[in-house]
Amino acid sequence: MNLSSIFAEHRLRNRFFAFISFLYAFVIYSLSVAPTTSFWDPAEYIATSHTLQIAHPPGSPFFAIFARVVSMFIPADYVALSINMISVTASALTIMLLYLIVVHLVEEWRGSADNMDFGDQIGLYGGGLFAAFTFTVTHTQWFNAVEAEMYASSMFFTALVVWMALRWSANHDRPYSERWLILIAYMFGIGIGVHLLNLLALFFVALIIYFKKRKFTIPSFLAMGGITVIGFLAIYPVTIIHMPNIAGRIGNVTYGLIGPMTFIILVIAAVVFGIYYTQKKGYRIANMVLVAYSMIIIGYSSYALIMIRSQAEPPIDQNDPSEVQAFVNYLNRDQYGTAPLLRGNTYDNQTESIDRSTETLFPRRHSSMPQHLEYYGNFNSDLAYFWQYQVNHMYLRYLNWNYIGREADIQDTGWYAGFSDTRHHNNPANTPYFFLPFLFGLFGILYHFKNDWKRALSVTALFFLTGLAIIFYLNQTPFEPRERDYAYVGSFFAYAIWVGIGLTGIMELVKQFVGNNKAVSYGIIALSFVAVPFWMLYQNWYSHDRSDRYVPRDYAYNLLNSVEENAILFTNGDNDTFPLWYLQEVEGVRMDVRVVNLSLLNTEWYIKQLRDRSTHEALPLPIRLTDEEIDQMTSQLELHNPREIVIPVDKQLLSTVFETDSQQIESDPENFWQTVSTESDVDQALINQMLMATPYSLPVEELDDEVRFYLEGRSAGRDQQGNMRYYLQTQDRIILELLQENQWVRPIYFANTVSRSGLLNLEPYFQFEGKAFRVMPKRRQVGAFGHVEPEVHADRLGQFQFNGWNSPDVYFDENIRRMLGNYRYGFTQLADAYLERGDTESAAYWLKYGEDKIPFRNIENDWTVAALYAYRYMRVDEDERAIDLAEFIQERLMHDLRYDMRDLDRLEIRIENLEEEIQRARSQANTGKAQSLNRERQRLSQQRNNVIEDVSFTVSRLSILQNIYFETDRIEKAEELSIEVNIMTDGRLPVPESIEESREQIERFGLGI
Repeated sequence: MNLSSIFAEHRLRNRFFAFISFLYAFVIYSLSVAPTTSFWDPAEYIATSHTLQIAHPPGSPFFAIFARVVSMFIPADYVALSINMISVTASALTIMLLYLIVVHLVEEWRGSADNMDFGDQIGLYGGGLFAAFTFTVTHTQWFNAVEAEMYASSMFFTALVVWMALRWSANHDRPYSERWLILIAYMFGIGIGVHLLNLLALFFVALIIYFKKRKFTIPSFLAMGGITVIGFLAIYPVTIIHMPNIAGRIGNVTYGLIGPMTFIILVIAAVVFGIYYTQKKGYRIANMVLVAYSMIIIGYSSYALIMIRSQAEPPIDQNDPSEVQAFVNYLNRDQYGTAPLLRGNTYDNQTESIDRSTETLFPRRHSSMPQHLEYYGNFNSDLAYFWQYQVNHMYLRYLNWNYIGREADIQDTGWYAGFSDTRHHNNPANTPYFFLPFLFGLFGILYHFKNDWKRALSVTALFFLTGLAIIFYLNQTPFEPRERDYAYVGSFFAYAIWVGIGLTGIMELVKQFVGNNKAVSYGIIALSFVAVPFWMLYQNWYSHDRSDRYVPRDYAYNLLNSVEENAILFTNGDNDTFPLWYLQEVEGVRMDVRVVNLSLLNTEWYIKQLRDRSTHEALPLPIRLTDEEIDQMTSQLELHNPREIVIPVDKQLLSTVFETDSQQIESDPENFWQTVSTESDVDQALINQMLMATPYSLPVEELDDEVRFYLEGRSAGRDQQGNMRYYLQTQDRIILELLQENQWVRPIYFANTVSRSGLLNLEPYFQFEGKAFRVMPKRRQVGAFGHVEPEVHADRLGQFQFNGWNSPDVYFDENIRRMLGNYRYGFTQLADAYLERGDTESAAYWLKYGEDKIPFRNIENDWTVAALYAYRYMRVDEDERAIDLAEFIQERLMHDLRYDMRDLDRLEIRIENLEEEIQRARSQANTGKAQSLNRERQRLSQQRNNVIEDVSFTVSRLSILQNIYFETDRIEKAEELSIEVNIMTDGRLPVPESIEESREQIERFGLGI
């Protein structure tokens, strides 16, 4: 049998092209996969999966089990890569399934491919490959595919369910075809153990079944919809949430006669009996429903891992779901709060606050946070907020990113087709597609509905339920900490189906005009592939290639190695914490450090874990609060009376502890206790800290006798008399508890990324060490980064790892670029410390060392630190480096200034026009329109003020660069800069015109030479 005869059969051709789809995606994703951990959730998932610990709710137990099996025999250095490869493989399989789905859908109305002529076959296979190749390189799919997140695996299960439903459809009239439906139910159950988004494909499956088994009528269609909704609710929330909840409460209801395990056994027994009974009586549909339900329960049983492992008290045990009620709270994501859906309180534009006196339908503006309230005022109604922010900004913008183009990788950036000018054309993520993928998809929708409206409606259900329905359910508030496009990948997958069908439709049109002309057909296929998937591959490669990105892992290593042995390290959020967990749990680095996440420190379960549990080499923390006190503290916020906090420093105790070997303390704690305390009972909590004691960089006698600082607290608004009120978050109270009970024995650090509000005004006692501030019982005159002891800080920086950070081929996104600026401040602070000593040589060495390790790039998050870096080069007599860097920065600042001035001009013209429209509305007594226009004017005025602030800031940084030119005798260059800026800003924000004026400006900036 020759090759041509083999490929004469559709079955073999189809498998071949399916394999090509898989291989194409697998190669791309494998070449661009992250070699180690990434920021955000992947670091936590790698740590918890490899060690079977408890990730943040609602968890992904099936993924954890599978990842554990994959990684358990892998060397520690490659564990992260092995788990990342799960996403790579799952995503490549998703692409293969996408190809098969498109082929199945086309065959639904065209019939078997074996009966098609050449033109139809090339449209069939070309459309399937076109969809697969295009979706492979869309932003969201590619982003999910190269890191250890749940969305890649969840998307695979969604695609698998869709494909299985179509397989059933193709074989629905054959014996035992129901096995496909039973298998689909099992996939739903397994998928629940990865992510609940997979369950939304249930409605697609229901429509496929309905259109195959029933003739369309409005009553039967509505009945099908109602049954599907009931089925969905029976799974979520009844089975997933309510059943465990009932199991936890059944003991109280039955006075202990039925416990949780007995209840679960009874439920399982009832399902088994129902299957037996319906089988015996021949109730076919009821039997299938019960068998399918049992498959879902079997798949869902992976969640038993959560309770089982939590009861073992692992180091990472988020929410402590070791008991039934805690497990239910875990599944419910109670710690994140809830948002109203159909009824609730909402924002009132008149009072500019949440109206608690009445409930309204469809409440969208529900948050009472001050920054959210301010943002809500930009919208006339909840409906306007829903369409303009939740739908347009948080969904359609992402859809357009994937099929029209993305403007940049900056938070909240818009979509960009490529036909207009943009200030972000140099951004690595500026990826225009010229509307082509979107237009293919739009044509595919029309073509699909024209030829097979039933399956087209099924795909539409998948598209909306994994997109807009999620938007409706989440009811998002403004100012998300990161882009959320990954959550809607199922919707983008559905659109990719239409992209492929669009090419199939185009090939049909081509056939109508030129017949089965192979040259023309192959030419159209080749042109389409070059114009869409290959162009998208070219555009997206650099901004999605993580193959040499080690920054998250190195960041964790550097932060952990910034602190002394046995330290308590306060971290700010996910990106400060999860990579550290990964490094400790997987690679075993600095397991003596107790990482304390300040966000979690507001929860009662986390405080109790810190108080009661050891983690590897780190002993529990000195928290003396009882369970009742912790529960009360975390359940309500109490007003705080601003006052001075005083914590004594027992130098005698510190001297004794630091001079005593920890093994001696551990071997005879009672005897040692008698030497340091007059108390008769041994304080085990304090003994634990003594075992973790590490001396300061200063002799004990140089420390202060007390630590005294004024704690104002966080603003809680004004009372009825107009007086300011303040409160402390739980995390603030626990920090105070630790500072007092630790007695300055165990090292305590804040990561230097912790927000200023979380530092409790302790800055005068901070010593900057690497990437962290050590709280020292020694008050000193310090700047924003605390006191710098050059030898200590230089020692920490010298231990840091910067793998590939200076490579121009490695792409750094906005989050990483922001973090790199934080590092550079560490080098400039060290240089300043050496300059204060008059050690210019050391200052120059560390500035050059810092830039060599972390060079400035074409795209930076903030050019301020770069300008200050160049200024410091000038101060340490590195004039050549100062000039080179200044010229590099100037070019980019002038680019920003040019676009800012354009934006300012456009805003001022628009505001003037609005003022005229407002006057006309008022003259016509159209109060409603006037108010609406006035709100728009206020919004634009705020934008104008922001742009003016940006312009002023840019000119200030240019003034610093100009001073560098003046001081290094580049007088002509300094004067040219002055003229250029004055022309560009119309003289509104001039820069100095002489060296004397420049020096006065620098003095005002606090940068005097």
